[in-house]
Amino acid sequence: MMAIDDFLKRLIEEDDPLIVIWQQMLELYQVDDFPSDLIRFYNERETRLSQLEEALYHGYWEIYDLCFRRSQAQSGDYVFERLREGYVVIIADSLSLREVGIMGKLLNDLGWYIEEKTFAVASFPTLTESLSRILLGTTYPAGGKDVPAFRYRYVAGPGEVPNLPVGEPTLIWLRLPDKKLEQVTVAQVTTIADAFNATMETLIQLLEQITTRPVFITSDHGYLYATDISHYWKMPGSIEKEVRKLFPRESRAQPSDKEGMERLPYTKQGNQRYFVRSDTHVGILGRYWWASAKPGDRCTAHGGLSLIETLVPAIKVRKNRISLHRVPAPEKRGQNFIGEEWR
Repeated sequence: MMAIDDFLKRLIEEDDPLIVIWQQMLELYQVDDFPSDLIRFYNERETRLSQLEEALYHGYWEIYDLCFRRSQAQSGDYVFERLREGYVVIIADSLSLREVGIMGKLLNDLGWYIEEKTFAVASFPTLTESLSRILLGTTYPAGGKDVPAFRYRYVAGPGEVPNLPVGEPTLIWLRLPDKKLEQVTVAQVTTIADAFNATMETLIQLLEQITTRPVFITSDHGYLYATDISHYWKMPGSIEKEVRKLFPRESRAQPSDKEGMERLPYTKQGNQRYFVRSDTHVGILGRYWWASAKPGDRCTAHGGLSLIETLVPAIKVRKNRISLHRVPAPEKRGQNFIGEEWR
């Protein structure tokens, strides 16, 4: 990782400090070899990710004000521009920098390479409905339709990939990894590794149809992931009590006119702030959350204003020229990407 002194110096000198923060966060997940234990890898890196954001929360508070301003101004132009340039655009619901950091080797093995790894700022609240409304004119991606500017396809998961239009601007909304992340609970029947595998399997099925056109993969929002107290920040008891009444564990944003929202402290409490508020929603700030021992309670959430929810990947992917005439594919559907052959 970048030395802390160098990191702070770059934050001060860089015109856009979010670039430095994105690069520092992404570095946590860059690997030369695919992790042999993906769950352990996620859990260990999540602790370091939380520590990094906590240092920024206490030492560089202005970054949240910047994130919030950029989030409020999000117009979706970074997607529309790629469509105009001829990219096939894939919105992978809830895809975060975690997945981008470790998927490069898998894509390369299949004849693709990541040409550019940058980020966009997700619209607040960091919910699916925010970007869906901007791009599709509806809060439900499953209800999206073709429009004059692009053809539209909705993909729920592996085995449900439709035929893609050829030679036309195409926007694809992939319901993963979010669909699987919703099943990652304290019981760990479904794990974070299952969500990664399902996402990669479906992405590969999509890429198998796209050989000569560049692909742009991005996300509507990231997500908070917590299976250990080192993955989140604990609120004072009195505030947590109110939050539990108003926020479902899996949603870190709620309508601002919801009854009871007026009881929350929106100004600084000592050196702490716990919430951010727009005209329409109240979101939990940073990585504040709460623990649960109930087997069915979620280990993932989104909607708030943490760095991992707000800074989303925006990557350009291209087919290697040497493999344009042979499209590699997994030997079988349901391929486990944690298997020995992928290390």
